[in-house]
Amino acid sequence: MQIVFDPKQLLGKINELDKVQIPRAASIALNQSLFETRKKLQDEAKSIFNNPVPFTINSFLYQKPVQRGNDLEAMVFVRDDAPKGNAPSRYLDPQIRGGKHYRTRFQKALGNTPDLDPRGSGGPVLAPNRIMVPTSSQYVRRNRYGNMSSGQYTQILSALRNASSADLPSIRRGRGTRNVRNRYFYLNQETVEEMNLQNRSPGVFLQRGRSLYRIMTETRLPTYTGKFKFFDLSRQTIEQEFAKRFRDNILR
Repeated sequence: MQIVFDPKQLLGKINELDKVQIPRAASIALNQSLFETRKKLQDEAKSIFNNPVPFTINSFLYQKPVQRGNDLEAMVFVRDDAPKGNAPSRYLDPQIRGGKHYRTRFQKALGNTPDLDPRGSGGPVLAPNRIMVPTSSQYVRRNRYGNMSSGQYTQILSALRNASSADLPSIRRGRGTRNVRNRYFYLNQETVEEMNLQNRSPGVFLQRGRSLYRIMTETRLPTYTGKFKFFDLSRQTIEQEFAKRFRDNILR
């Protein structure tokens, strides 16, 4: 998205003093407008998303004004890198433009992890059009924002990758054995139905002794309509703020 401002339209008649002041006033006004736009985007994210993490709130950034010939350019954008996680620009894109839910690193890793249960098709744990969602189980370890902890995601992925078919609990018994303390494993559709579980969806389970607890449930990849109006809000804020602050800086 691009917004272009013409000083003549904002000021009307321009005198010689205005011509001298315009470059500096425009740079200051644009920088102030970008700062206010970032704040507006942060506030909007807090109101629309359910308890968003600071990493998401702080992912709205701006590039300070740069003079290019006779033009002054700047940019508002969403952070597009995350050394140890998922880039905000990618997982926010469906919320901004609309589209399919972004599959995180964890979801993609499950797509490359084989389903060891002989009752399954022999494919990966997770198909490309599916995701794994944490349940409300007391054994889901949550951070202060209500999300499953990164440590538990790591444990689950490690357990599934290092598992063998012998690790799966006995289907005939329907439960584990007493000497098993904590073990994560995946149950596919065929096994879940054979065990006659209340929830017939595939998922990740935690085995503690003879008890099984559903930790994650497999579900269809959702599609979003784009409820976060990043472009509209940015355009509206910049246009309003720049016009006002530009005139103020010229009159100082």
